Amino acid sequence: MPWTRQTFGLPLLALLLTAASTDLTARTYRWTDEQGNVYYSDRVPPEHVKSARTQLNDRGIETRHIEAAKSEEELAREAELRRLRAEEQRLIAEQRERDQVLIRTFRNEDDIQMAMNGKLVSIDTSIQIDRTNIHRLKLKLAGMQKQAADTERQGHTVSGNYLKEIESTRKALKDAHANIIRKEQHKEQIRDKHNADLQRFRELKNLLTPAESAEEQNRKHHNTLLETVVICEDEPQCDALWKRAESYVRQHATTRLQLLADSIIMTAAPLKDNDITIAVSRIVDADVPGARLFLDLQCKDSPRGKDFCITPEIEQIRIGFRDYLAQSSKGSQ
Repeated sequence: MPWTRQTFGLPLLALLLTAASTDLTARTYRWTDEQGNVYYSDRVPPEHVKSARTQLNDRGIETRHIEAAKSEEELAREAELRRLRAEEQRLIAEQRERDQVLIRTFRNEDDIQMAMNGKLVSIDTSIQIDRTNIHRLKLKLAGMQKQAADTERQGHTVSGNYLKEIESTRKALKDAHANIIRKEQHKEQIRDKHNADLQRFRELKNLLTPAESAEEQNRKHHNTLLETVVICEDEPQCDALWKRAESYVRQHATTRLQLLADSIIMTAAPLKDNDITIAVSRIVDADVPGARLFLDLQCKDSPRGKDFCITPEIEQIRIGFRDYLAQSSKGSQ
């Protein structure tokens, strides 16, 4: 059956379909061109093979829908989106693993404090040994320098080996001081690490709930585009934007905060049709400075939830992420 363009409206179409039912097959296609013209045919002409179309049975009822062919740009954007989401899931898995280790290792905040104190005491003991060694080396060096000076006053030449030993003692003294500096720096790192653990432990006690179902853990994402990616050029800028991103999530998500860490901010899965859950991941590429902050918004996987997720209100939340973070960048200039 050759293709025909609809020009007389649906009532006439129904009449034509009825009258020509003997000519219709189970593979009648309907599609619309770029000018809005509607066509019906059992064959799709070459110039329209990339158009979206539906397949009709012999009663004119839709039995199948074929999406329009995607452009290379759309396919590339979808591939990049899949890569970003895979990286987001990796960050989530890593953070959850660290959280589980933290919870299994420490029963309460006192345990974290005791662990830090134990490490600091151990380093302080090592530093005390270094200080004792420094005191011994100072006495040794003073004695060797006095003996070398006495030898010269007596008109004798100080041997080269003795001078090398003096220099070796000086180097040992310098190295001992450097050891103390490194150990003091290590103590600061331990304090920072345990303070971060303590903060995270407190967050987990407030945020963790019983294990979620596999369906909740396999979060289903809305088909957002890459307009929700914000690039930061260095660590200070990324840190500032990360705080801004947390504020944005708190303002717009309707579900409780579930993960709040250095690389992922995520709220719980949507329960109601008008729920909004948001995840922001901080994705770092080893060969690229800075990072990319990627926002992903999810609604409930229900007919009403899906409809809600394509409303102008939700779209504004998606596209507003970059503008919100951009305001932070302008404010810091």
